[in-house]
Amino acid sequence: MGVEELTNPLLAGFWNETRLRSSPETISPAADHTDPGMADHTDPGMSVQWTRIAEALGLGYGERSGAVITKGKALMRARTTPSAGALYPFEVLVAFQDGHDYALYHYDAAGCSLRRLAAVGRHEVADILTAAPSSDPPAADADRTADLPAAVVAVVARPWHAMRKYGRRGYLYTHLDSAHAATNIALAAADAGFDPAVRLRFDRRALSRLFGLENLCREPQALVTLTAPAGGRPAGTGRAANPFAVPIWWHDGGRGLEQPDGPEREAWELVSPVSTYHQPRDLPLRFGTTASVRAGGPRTGAAAPVALAGPDDTAALDDFGPVVLSRQSAKGFLAKPVEADALGRTLAAVRGGIAVDCADGPLAGLRLLVRNVDGLAPGAYEYDPAGHRLLPVGGDGGSEEAVVAACMNQGVAAGCAALVALHAPVRQLLGERGQQGLAELHFHAASAAQRLCLGAAVQHVGITCLGGFDAGRIAGLALLADEEEVMYVIAVGIADENAVKWDRAPIAHSHGRDPRQPAG
Repeated sequence: MGVEELTNPLLAGFWNETRLRSSPETISPAADHTDPGMADHTDPGMSVQWTRIAEALGLGYGERSGAVITKGKALMRARTTPSAGALYPFEVLVAFQDGHDYALYHYDAAGCSLRRLAAVGRHEVADILTAAPSSDPPAADADRTADLPAAVVAVVARPWHAMRKYGRRGYLYTHLDSAHAATNIALAAADAGFDPAVRLRFDRRALSRLFGLENLCREPQALVTLTAPAGGRPAGTGRAANPFAVPIWWHDGGRGLEQPDGPEREAWELVSPVSTYHQPRDLPLRFGTTASVRAGGPRTGAAAPVALAGPDDTAALDDFGPVVLSRQSAKGFLAKPVEADALGRTLAAVRGGIAVDCADGPLAGLRLLVRNVDGLAPGAYEYDPAGHRLLPVGGDGGSEEAVVAACMNQGVAAGCAALVALHAPVRQLLGERGQQGLAELHFHAASAAQRLCLGAAVQHVGITCLGGFDAGRIAGLALLADEEEVMYVIAVGIADENAVKWDRAPIAHSHGRDPRQPAG
């Protein structure tokens, strides 16, 4: 014991506690030049492939520079995908291929932390990914385990995290928010050199058992498989990394996922009648690349279609890293017009598709309510993705008072140049497809919205996604047919950098409550 420790033990103790020490359990994987596809790699947990996947997660669903959001007494940094009320009511789990098995990690976007949870068997992963309706003959064991992906990313909803603010409607927001993240992760993985595919037709209960989610009030809503192409396609030199998402690895297998409390368990029971987790439905896997939105249906207007600029504009994907890091949700709009060319190139981003296992699933249509766009007359237009054109429907775009009222009195809608309404014959589809149809329809709608967000970032157009709206009023302004219902609304315009977006506050102001007035 030294003299200082004898004379001032508290100071000596502080010095010892705060001394920095390196730990082999928390180091990031070291880059090497080993072929990531080699099965005999001595330490796959420290491979370039794991690092590339972690970097893709940081771009697809990580913190970014810019806004710091106050949530009660906590501060959180904005992320690369939007969320209703900035709640992010989901978790991300990643199973990395680890030799002959998989290693399951929990990915925490706050701090880009990956914490090991458990080992997962290769055959069990194959069972999840190759599951087929009971009428189909089972695949041979060798076929099931051949060519398994380098990683499986599971986006897992925690409905209570949205429902405690938005009620039962919060469950729908988990589907939208999860889809934004799953789409963005898939795009980031493609940018990193992987072949991604999104899966919505899988056994959610079986995955919960495999990943240790049973009785935790969590619903796996989307899987993103990341396959390393034959030949080990390089990640690409000069690709942008997310400086706010440098991965930190915890390989110690420490604490598990947070346990639910009483209110969370009660909320879980409330969604059981509408959840695919509780009401599974076998549907055949239909792999393919789908369009983000469906073609417009019949219309009554006789006006000629309006061609849009940028029909083949793919800048949002060609330079994905810088674009996704610049994406942000507008907090308000200035009463200034948007150029028609910029709007056209923003809409072009939804023409891209994504590889899914439900290529025959329902897609939303896109109705545009133009209010202040140079080169376009105010009114409602249906977007035709195949021809990248607008089909005039009619109307005058509505007054600002009518638009704000239709958006549940959210001030963010005032001054917007246009509203995008993603719509579908929801009730008919729910009757035909049940809970699985609800999940797939909301996934595709939010996937289209995420592409719009990226397209807007390229064109420097302000954009914000609105989950709180009066569906009947929006449908009336947009002149939708009676059977078409609005699922998601996106406002675009010239962003007001000085505005405040109140739906991030604790109370659900986006459902029509004035943040400056007391409850009740």
